[in-house]
Amino acid sequence: MKPKDQTTGKKFVKLEVPAKKGTPKMAKALAKKHEPAAAKPLSLQAARGRRVDMASLAPISEALGADKSPKEILQLIVKAAFSITRASSASLMLTHPESNTLTVEVAEGFKGKQIFKTRLLIGQGVTGWVAETGVALRIGNVRKDPRYVRVQQNLRSELAVPMKIGGSIIGVISVDSTRLNHFTAEDEALLSSLAAQSSRVIQSTRLYEEACRRAEELELLSEVSRGFSSTLDLRSVLAQAVEQTARVCRADIVSVFLTSDANGLLEMAACHGGSDRYRQQPGVHAESSLLGQIIATGKPAIFQDVHATNTSRDFLVDTLVHSLLAVPLMSKEKALGILCVYASKERHFDCHDERLLSSLARSAALAIENARAHRRMLAAEEGLRSAEKFSMLGELAAGLAHEIRNPLTSIKVLFGTLCKLQNFAPESQQDAEMINKQIARLETIVDGFLSTARAQVAPMQQKAVDVNATVDESMLLLVSSANEGTRLIIDLCEKELFVRGDPTQISQVVYNLVLNAMQAVEKRGRIHVTTGRMPTENGHTPEVFLEVADDGPGLPDSVQLKLFQPFVTTKKTGVGLGLSIVKRIVEAHGGRLEVESPRTGMGHGALFRAVLPEAVK
Repeated sequence: MKPKDQTTGKKFVKLEVPAKKGTPKMAKALAKKHEPAAAKPLSLQAARGRRVDMASLAPISEALGADKSPKEILQLIVKAAFSITRASSASLMLTHPESNTLTVEVAEGFKGKQIFKTRLLIGQGVTGWVAETGVALRIGNVRKDPRYVRVQQNLRSELAVPMKIGGSIIGVISVDSTRLNHFTAEDEALLSSLAAQSSRVIQSTRLYEEACRRAEELELLSEVSRGFSSTLDLRSVLAQAVEQTARVCRADIVSVFLTSDANGLLEMAACHGGSDRYRQQPGVHAESSLLGQIIATGKPAIFQDVHATNTSRDFLVDTLVHSLLAVPLMSKEKALGILCVYASKERHFDCHDERLLSSLARSAALAIENARAHRRMLAAEEGLRSAEKFSMLGELAAGLAHEIRNPLTSIKVLFGTLCKLQNFAPESQQDAEMINKQIARLETIVDGFLSTARAQVAPMQQKAVDVNATVDESMLLLVSSANEGTRLIIDLCEKELFVRGDPTQISQVVYNLVLNAMQAVEKRGRIHVTTGRMPTENGHTPEVFLEVADDGPGLPDSVQLKLFQPFVTTKKTGVGLGLSIVKRIVEAHGGRLEVESPRTGMGHGALFRAVLPEAVK
């Protein structure tokens, strides 16, 4: 029976056509007709664009296995972003969490280098917004977006995507175009993929760079430690401390302040870089100053803007620097001083710099403590040698007292008898009185020499002594001892200056200091003798001073360390007792003897200043 159409009722005949050999096209056509619709293939232009995009990403992956610097890798990333988005310009900005800013590290397509001066706060502008939120942002018309910060004219659209590592945003890739609505969702997806891949490359590079930097720093620290251990001279140790710290930390200025046991001030002991004004600054009070706080806490401190922090101006800061990293020099839980590292505005110290400087400070503190211990040991040895010298001097003095005192007594008696029997003319009578005075002075010197050899000071007569008159009297005896061409300049205080003590011993101080200066200067040399009053502070005893300055060659460092020891001299002929005796006399009168060599502003010469308490007449 013929089948009937259910809708029309008409009958039709079902024909079955058997497949014939040689007609596969018909079967394929029928099968294809009933297949589900497939996705349309990419156009030739789109496929080529996709291949270009993938080719642009390839160098980023290859950078992992290549020996490239972080800067070169960042440049590859920006070039890839510039290429795959067909942008007019591109840039990569990295975040700086310590300053909450973004700075341009690499750029492509910008005119000049002005773009590299761009510094944005996180949250500022399109790039700052992306860095703050971690969300990509595509803007078709930047002029209508209030967040946009213009860095170049004629830019119309922008695409910015964040770079993340472990949830932290390390930077932003930004591309710009001079065309409106230039960037598409596909560009955003590609750039986000590039940012993710680049972040992993940057992380790997940073880890490698950090490992290399740590290895280099360990090598430098080892070298610095070897340098510290190579010397026990305190000056050399301090010089090495600032020089090596500047090298390791790449700092503009490095200085060391040491705590003074005498006055408790922090005094600059060594400095690398800086102006003359900074290097010559006075001591810093340790109790109330910014540096004193570091001594008190014993912990490092970072001041990103030291000028703003140092509001009380407790210590001088060079105008060329901006930030300060200060670390205490600790030895056996005691602060010896502070190691200060200064940098310009472009440098921001971080915890890594702090750890590095702390390692340097530990090595420097140990070297300083060793140098000080060595200096104390040398002082002790010098003390033992001095004791031996004094012992020998005692024996020598006993012989000299016997050999000199007896003839001197005879001279004194005979001249005294002659003066009684002979009536001298007025001019000769004055000379005779001077001879009697010098005989008495010679007797006192012999007695004082013997007492000094026994580590005692000769008994003093407590009288009011006019310092100006003593200088005048001594100069009468010394004028004939001056070299030909030597200029003697006497500058005495206009008012009378009195000290309480022994006139003979005060005269001996003047005589020895001026005689030393005469022997130190060459022909046409200049000697300046000055008397005056020291500046008086509230509650302090008034003091007077006697200064003897010369323009000779000065005193070597090796001589200054033991200048006041017996038998120490720089002269070919001389015993080396003059300054030793002068120092003992001055200290026995309650004063002090100060030395400056070379003289300030001269570079040579020497200045001796005897400071004594002033007496009321």
